Amino acid sequence: MFARLMVAAALAVSTAGAAAQDWRVKYPVVSMSAVSSESQGATEARFKDFAKVFRDRFGVDLRIFTASSYSGTIQALTAGQIQFANLGPAAYAAAFIDSDGGVEPLAAAKEIDGDVGYHSHLIVRADSPFRTIEDLKGRSLAWADPNSASGYLIPLVSLRAAGIDAMKHFGRTVFSGGHEQSALGVVGGQFDSAFVFGARDPLSRGVLHMMGQRGVLDTSRVRVVWRSPLIPGSPVTVRKDLPEDMKRDIQKLFVDLYSIDPRMAEIVARGKTQGYVPVTHAMYQPVIDAVQEQRRMRRKN
Repeated sequence: MFARLMVAAALAVSTAGAAAQDWRVKYPVVSMSAVSSESQGATEARFKDFAKVFRDRFGVDLRIFTASSYSGTIQALTAGQIQFANLGPAAYAAAFIDSDGGVEPLAAAKEIDGDVGYHSHLIVRADSPFRTIEDLKGRSLAWADPNSASGYLIPLVSLRAAGIDAMKHFGRTVFSGGHEQSALGVVGGQFDSAFVFGARDPLSRGVLHMMGQRGVLDTSRVRVVWRSPLIPGSPVTVRKDLPEDMKRDIQKLFVDLYSIDPRMAEIVARGKTQGYVPVTHAMYQPVIDAVQEQRRMRRKN
């Protein structure tokens, strides 16, 4: 009798273990996309070591895809070509809307000051005469990407709430293709101003921090003249139809990442961080509302 009980217990443990491994069997290779807010090569280099951490943790390969725009990543995620992605909040909102709720957020980086979010910063050349948004009336502006929260949506909506129609206030507005391109365009004189993402202190985390670390931008050559309200943190986003244990495991990896390797957490978070924390869809509902409103306005016009 005792022997039969031991066998039954062993089988139960074995079955439970097999069930826990199910998602790894189905996904021997997991695909992730990271949008290149910096150069594509720099993004690939940043996530190369993270792929090793992923394999050490789960025993499966992580394939990193980079995209020059959020739209490519949104399409790949909603079409099932990739399993998860590092998205900005506006891109998450677009993916949620376009997939009829087929994606969900798992985790976002926590700032050094405790915020689970970041800001849009309006930058100009430090040697320019511009010190306020009012000074930039009639001057040129670079947006980053139509699906970028900090590079387009949030400053557009925030300025509108303050009584400033950005499309009329600035003399010329263009999409640069990304935050790094915007910053380089300001320093190079192609644009008088640009919106880029960063922490409350933009030199601690964000595009200026990353470019300064890589030596491609002398950050003393730019000045911030406006900062947005807090934007919910960029969420690690998964397809909702993935196995529940797979989603839990990926979320836990990000939450544990700072304790595993603080440097790795800061590489993935693109600057100083206290680590990743779990996030919920409700945090992003205001951004979803703003995206839907912006789409309605475009259709009306």
